[in-house]
Amino acid sequence: MALTMAGLRKLLDGEGLKYFLHPDQPVVLMGMGGLYGSYQIGISLQDDGRFLQLRTLGYVRCPATHEHLATVLRTLAEINFRVRFVKFGWDPQDGEIMAYADMWVMDGTVTQAQFSRILANLIPTIDLNYPRLGRTMETGVDPGVPDLPGMPPGGFPTTI
Repeated sequence: MALTMAGLRKLLDGEGLKYFLHPDQPVVLMGMGGLYGSYQIGISLQDDGRFLQLRTLGYVRCPATHEHLATVLRTLAEINFRVRFVKFGWDPQDGEIMAYADMWVMDGTVTQAQFSRILANLIPTIDLNYPRLGRTMETGVDPGVPDLPGMPPGGFPTTI
């Protein structure tokens, strides 16, 4: 069955989100605000709608020549170990650090509840780790998982 742009628009509208449609590609752009920043997110349908990706755009840049790159990459690896659905990547070509959430749709569809859960995982993950990555880039020391009210000690649930 796969997901169409009309179906994606219905999911976005169901969340009450404002967004922009790319005129020539199956891509949606939107902005989201959090506690620590504002973020640009691209949502793309790939492989004829059988693959859905939500991805940050312009989240953080850490060039390959950055003095604290090794610590930043270790921090990204630790976040990826700890967080289940959202993953972080680093592009060595331009230093872009991005977060993304991928979903294979294949012959099914994406329900409103699934889409809501994707957003409920993506937005807090990028927002809560934004100051951590910035501090790591500034100092070369990972400040660790943020302690927040209502969250278990050590932050996000670890993998099983």
